Amino acid sequence: MRETKFIEQNKEKWAGFEEMLREDHRNPEKLNDLFVQITDDLSYARTFYPNRSVRIYLNTLAQRVFHNIYRGKRFPAGRLKRFWTDELPHLFWEERRALLLSFFLFALAFGIGVVSSIINPEFARVILGDDYVDMTVRNIDSGDPMAVYKESGPFGMTVSIAGRNLFVAFQTAVLGVAASIGTVFILVYNGIMIGAFQYFFVEKGVFWDSFLTIWIHGTLEISAIIIAGAAGLVAGSGLLFPGTYSRAQAFQISMRRGMKIFFGVVPVILLAAVFESYLTRYTDTPDAIRGAFILCSLAFVLWYFVWLPRHKAASGDFAAPVGDKELPPTREHAVDFNAIKNAGEILSDTFTVVSRHPKTAWLGLTGLSLAYVTITYGLSGTGTGIADTFHFDMAEGVMSGVYGLFAGYRFFVQLVLLAVFAVAALLAVSQETGVVAHTAKKALYVALGILLPVAGMAVHFYVEPGQLAWLAAMFAFPFLSLWAAVIYFETANPFLALSRSFTLMRWGPGMLLGFLTVNVGLLLFRFLDTPIWQIATTFFSWMVPPGERNTAGYYQLLNTVAAGVALYFVFLLNMLGGALQYFSCREVADAPSLFESIDRVGATRQIRGLARE
Repeated sequence: MRETKFIEQNKEKWAGFEEMLREDHRNPEKLNDLFVQITDDLSYARTFYPNRSVRIYLNTLAQRVFHNIYRGKRFPAGRLKRFWTDELPHLFWEERRALLLSFFLFALAFGIGVVSSIINPEFARVILGDDYVDMTVRNIDSGDPMAVYKESGPFGMTVSIAGRNLFVAFQTAVLGVAASIGTVFILVYNGIMIGAFQYFFVEKGVFWDSFLTIWIHGTLEISAIIIAGAAGLVAGSGLLFPGTYSRAQAFQISMRRGMKIFFGVVPVILLAAVFESYLTRYTDTPDAIRGAFILCSLAFVLWYFVWLPRHKAASGDFAAPVGDKELPPTREHAVDFNAIKNAGEILSDTFTVVSRHPKTAWLGLTGLSLAYVTITYGLSGTGTGIADTFHFDMAEGVMSGVYGLFAGYRFFVQLVLLAVFAVAALLAVSQETGVVAHTAKKALYVALGILLPVAGMAVHFYVEPGQLAWLAAMFAFPFLSLWAAVIYFETANPFLALSRSFTLMRWGPGMLLGFLTVNVGLLLFRFLDTPIWQIATTFFSWMVPPGERNTAGYYQLLNTVAAGVALYFVFLLNMLGGALQYFSCREVADAPSLFESIDRVGATRQIRGLARE
């Protein structure tokens, strides 16, 4: 058929197709039928008119509908409603023992805090700190024991409190990965702290005023901590009780259930922050109103998290178990490089790649950390000054320590180590694809052309305190790692790769991926400031020769190696995530797998329309 005849026969169909793409409301069945026809026409054009404009036109048309279908995806409102009204109560009913255990641990720890304060009047200073206790004593003496809730503006206070409490709840849930030990520790620690805090006001004779003030927001806030504890216990149950699954597979299932419980309590945490910022400050409100408000908050918690699940179970609404997305017992998780994925799926694939390349991952992490310590120790000549004190400023919500990792000449040492690790990460991804794209030239460009700004952002984030650096890292890390992947897998020219990266980048999923990986790093560094880590380091200190200098050097070197492992691990997640993000973004922008499928149309041998075996 001549090209003009082919166009004449199909131009009305193509015009109708374009008109449908411009409409706000589309018929899905008709759109699907037209898309099939367009791809058939494209296949015909690629066969008989490969160098003509009609092929380019149909290429563009097929690509438009591909993008249109993908961008047209919306999270169904009904699915969200079912989550809150059915799935979450069902999950709370199935995991009611974990919730009860979490409440029991918190209540026991609360009692320990009260009893300890009765036995030792100075216990509150040990738990709450001298500064906070002295400030509260001054407020009590001035006649306003709850003045601390009036010192900041309500909006800024809401943001700060919500961020802090969300992180504590997230930490409580996620530390279930350590067979729930981390979750139990946080529950016990918070219970003891709140018990000592509440008894402190009893001791000062202002219990009733403090109770009616603190528990306006504390009812929801403490309930959220207990529920987050249940989420952590559920998350760690897969490691302790794997059943018929392997421990890794059981852990993935239990972790999903734990995270569902955590996300279910997020609105409660946000609401508690609003109450604390906007309502708690009004200490002159009549006692009856404040007491009624506390009872209403408690009634809501008991209704939604206890009574509603029990009522639905008794009514027969939970006949079938919660429909978990279970993993096949023997099938290994496959990384699909031709699929369009969201941030959560990319992060899951990232951990899959890490597990398949243990030498690159774990040997790289420990090897680079030990190399860093060896090099800096050799250059400094002493063990002092290698690392500063690690601490996590919960009021700011950002890392404000670890200066020693990048101080002075150590900055350039870190650049070299991070560049080498980035190339190794990209090589691991290229091996997963089956097409090794590694060349010395591309590796050099990645190491010198891209990793300098990436490492610069890492320095800025982990050294400079402030929430701006935290947000900048979430924004910049995914893009810079995508840039490195474009250089490695497409073009060695950094400037062409930069332009290409702006074309490919999907900022919404990219920033969400950055949020997840950066907060993993915050959680790891926060762990280095917990008593769990301090107890672990102290336990092995018996192997250190006696002497104050030896002991100080031991703690300093061990903390430096641990901080290096955490830093390199987050960097590894960012590089792998950027590479995997590249394949997903490329599928959105270029649809290579779609065109490959189109090329295969009609290529199989057939007999009367059926594929020949």
